[in-house]
Amino acid sequence: MRNRRVGIIVVAAIVLLVQPVPAAAQTDLFAIPPGPRRVDLSGSGGFLLSTDWSDLVLLGSVSAISGTVEQVLVRGLEVEPGPVFDGVVTYWEGRYGFRAHGGFARSCLAIGGICGSSSVDVDVFMYDVGGAVGLMDYRRGAWAWPYFFLGLGGVTYDLERTVGPPLTFIERRPPRASDGQVIVSRDDPEALLIAIDELGVETRFALNLGVGTDLRLPLGPASIGLRLEVSDNMHRSPVDIQVAEIDGGGSSRVNFGYVHNLRAAAGLVVQFGR
Repeated sequence: MRNRRVGIIVVAAIVLLVQPVPAAAQTDLFAIPPGPRRVDLSGSGGFLLSTDWSDLVLLGSVSAISGTVEQVLVRGLEVEPGPVFDGVVTYWEGRYGFRAHGGFARSCLAIGGICGSSSVDVDVFMYDVGGAVGLMDYRRGAWAWPYFFLGLGGVTYDLERTVGPPLTFIERRPPRASDGQVIVSRDDPEALLIAIDELGVETRFALNLGVGTDLRLPLGPASIGLRLEVSDNMHRSPVDIQVAEIDGGGSSRVNFGYVHNLRAAAGLVVQFGR
């Protein structure tokens, strides 16, 4: 009797071992279905606001000959706010998608924030590819589909004509002492060489991130709706100024930081698929 029980237990164990275990299959990421597959196309228009390309910077040195303080004033340079138009193609599997984006804006490159006789017309081209993730599980009949996205690409500025950064040269003498003598700030002044790159067609590597939502009207195998997006396309400033010592003592670049292209847009989106 005891041997029979042991035999039954051994047979049952073998049966359990040779059968597939559902729990193990659930931990296999490749076995999880990707979710409904679909493609959406969108076109939108909106408003583009860019931060300054350069800040107000004062560079200076003391002349070794005359003792005059020679200063260079770098004035603020920026792309004025204006309209922007975009197109996006996204391939989705469930909550996750692959996204390709392109945009175009037309404005002017201005000094002091005003488009006028001293400004230059500029066309702005933005392009990137990246990923998108839905903020909720996808359901075919859902009216709203919120998501966020992240992309890598570039921004190209096509200026109407080649221009240089707005530099203003200032010369003034140092203050005099009460007895009429000139005060010299340094005994061994150094002459500086300031090199600038002219601006024409400028392309910068950019990171694009943002959030959006689709307000959809399901229509059988397809849907149509309204797309709302806000994003920030950021890159290094196109303005490049290098300051070097003529005697070869060293050089450094003026760092103007990052330019942010803030975009708010609304448009039509059409989805094909489940």
